[in-house]
Amino acid sequence: MHKIEKALLWVVKIGLCIIPFLPLYISSSMLFPFITGKNFAFRIIVEFIFALWVGLAVAQLRFRPKLTPLLKVVTIFIGVIFFADVFSLNPYRALFSNYERMEGFMMLGHLYLYFLMLVSVFKTRRDWLVFFHASVVASIAVSWIGLMQRLGYRVSMQGGFRVDSTIGNPTYLAAYLTFHLWLLVMLMKRYWRRWWLTAVYGAVFLFELMILYFTATRGAVIALTLVIMLLAAAVVVLWPRLFRANPSGRKFAGLALAFIIVVPMLFWLARSTTFIQASPVLRRLTNYSLTEGTIQARFKIWGMSGQGFWDRPILGWGQENYYLVFQKYFNPGLWGEEPWFDRSHNVVFDWLIHTGVFGLTAYFGMLAMVFRALFRTIRANRERAWEGLFIGAVFLTHLIQNFFVFDNLNTYLLFFAFLAYTHFYSQTDEKQESPPRFTRGGRLSPESMRGLSVMAGLLVALSVSGYYLHVKPILQSKALIYTLQAHQARAPIEALIALFERALAYQSFGTTEVREQIANTARDVFASDRFTPEEKKQFIEFTIRELRKETAYAAKDVKHLIFLGSILSHAGDINTQYMRDGKRVLEEAVFLSPAKQLAYIELANAHLMLGDVNGAIDILKTAWDFDRTYQAIGVNIWIFSIIGKRPEIIEEVRSLVSIETISDQELFRMGGAYQQGGDFEGMRMVYDELVHDDPVNVQSRVTSALIYLQLGRYDEAIAEAREAARLDSKFAPDAEIFIREVNAQRR
Repeated sequence: MHKIEKALLWVVKIGLCIIPFLPLYISSSMLFPFITGKNFAFRIIVEFIFALWVGLAVAQLRFRPKLTPLLKVVTIFIGVIFFADVFSLNPYRALFSNYERMEGFMMLGHLYLYFLMLVSVFKTRRDWLVFFHASVVASIAVSWIGLMQRLGYRVSMQGGFRVDSTIGNPTYLAAYLTFHLWLLVMLMKRYWRRWWLTAVYGAVFLFELMILYFTATRGAVIALTLVIMLLAAAVVVLWPRLFRANPSGRKFAGLALAFIIVVPMLFWLARSTTFIQASPVLRRLTNYSLTEGTIQARFKIWGMSGQGFWDRPILGWGQENYYLVFQKYFNPGLWGEEPWFDRSHNVVFDWLIHTGVFGLTAYFGMLAMVFRALFRTIRANRERAWEGLFIGAVFLTHLIQNFFVFDNLNTYLLFFAFLAYTHFYSQTDEKQESPPRFTRGGRLSPESMRGLSVMAGLLVALSVSGYYLHVKPILQSKALIYTLQAHQARAPIEALIALFERALAYQSFGTTEVREQIANTARDVFASDRFTPEEKKQFIEFTIRELRKETAYAAKDVKHLIFLGSILSHAGDINTQYMRDGKRVLEEAVFLSPAKQLAYIELANAHLMLGDVNGAIDILKTAWDFDRTYQAIGVNIWIFSIIGKRPEIIEEVRSLVSIETISDQELFRMGGAYQQGGDFEGMRMVYDELVHDDPVNVQSRVTSALIYLQLGRYDEAIAEAREAARLDSKFAPDAEIFIREVNAQRR
């Protein structure tokens, strides 16, 4: 092997060992800083070292992957994903994803290349030990930052008592740490006879276990606990094979298993005690109820996913196309949760929706090949049984917790790394494979020359494609961040539009995100007092043009239709045709998502803008019938019925919605509606409640005094005026004048 090839091999290995440090990277100059930078860096590193590896593989047979059953099934799995994405309803989104997720086939395809290089380049146990130690060092740094959050030196992205470190989400951090906990157990077993090294691994294990605890992630804790129980049970069953020299120790193993089972049960039974309830982490970890809001939401989402699966059972809907299932089969009971879900939050339903039966079968086929390889290796080599058990524990833990959450780059990196290590583990024994021989000089062989030529061609091709696939979306994200900062810095309208147009000009998969941010900015512009009517018109028309482009695709996203319809409906001062267009757009949104209450609410507002109050009421009543617990719709029906003078509907709503439960903001709207209709008795009812909610609010007291005056209830009017003067002495002179006028009117 020539020294040039040796250098290339080292670059590939170094690149692979850099990848475990990506979870530490936060790209603050881009949108979604915990996601975008990591993924772009991963893709660029993988493509660069992939070109080098292909050159080595062309030149040397030893760097080509061995076609094991596991590698074949992983390849089939990636192939199914590719075809599912290509034949999806929105293939562009399936292939390239968005800034928030950075997944799609772009991620899975690069993970496959990462897997291929791991199984092809890391040929010795030393290679894998270096790689795994790099990952452990990275996990220590991630955990340290989590500890700093816990101690108050860093702010958690999620806020509250749960830590998320550089991962950006406590649940993802917990999943990331579970891989390393088992890895540390593997290292402790391997170096058991070196007590000082075992002590170091043990200390790191306890440290990362503590950080896992501080994430307060129930799914990870359940998964880890169940797998520890299964592993302990396996040790009891396999004791004669694992410890032939110590058969009597099986009794102690049985006691340990009983202890592992009893301790979680004791925590569960003690969940109502002061000790548990005083700790937010323990309280969350022991709070499991099928009636809890989050659990109920998961059940509803899984039900929607089940319905969506039957529409496209073979290859599914494609990655990042869950929005089509979500809007078509939306469960109205989800109105109080996140407005838009893009995942099933369950590994089975996620792959069923993404890739259908073929993809789910291939996914579990991978795991089946993993356990088949582990079982055969353990049966053939008793000395390696422990390591096989721990590898199996890694995959079981990950699988169980993925019944409640989904993967991201941080966990995918470890998942595919352990797939590759399983491939290595099942193909070799403890003997080191002989390293390649290097030559210091001489000419390159024809095979090596061919490999270098292929490598050079790939580097050129990947550099060109990389500009479109990576550089442009990176620049677009940075341009969008700069634009949003300019908006916060009160940039003029012309400059703001120019900056958004500059971001749009990059024309990458980030364009959808740019248009969504334009829509969000339009709301701010519309509500702001610092822009002239002409400036507002200019920006609103720009927003409408861009959103119309976004809603022109066949696989429409109801979210974008609602954005566009709402803006059009409120742009009647600019062009009356806009209101009619908005109504049509929102009708399309209702058609595509027939149970999504938000679409009905916006459509009702559009009818109200057009003066069709009764039509607006009927639409809201339809939406409310989906789920009467959605009180905000009932309040809107009440307000619209005041405007439309429909007392019979008001009485119906009042029998179902207590005024004491209505927010102050909605009460002010209701008071305005009563005032518009000249109903002072209705205003009195509203302001009595406002005064009750906030008795020190001077303005509510003043308004209440005026209402009582109009109703001829002079004593109450005087009492409210005096209370307002007591609360704010500046109002005292006006209060005295008001009281004199009330007394004069009473005479």
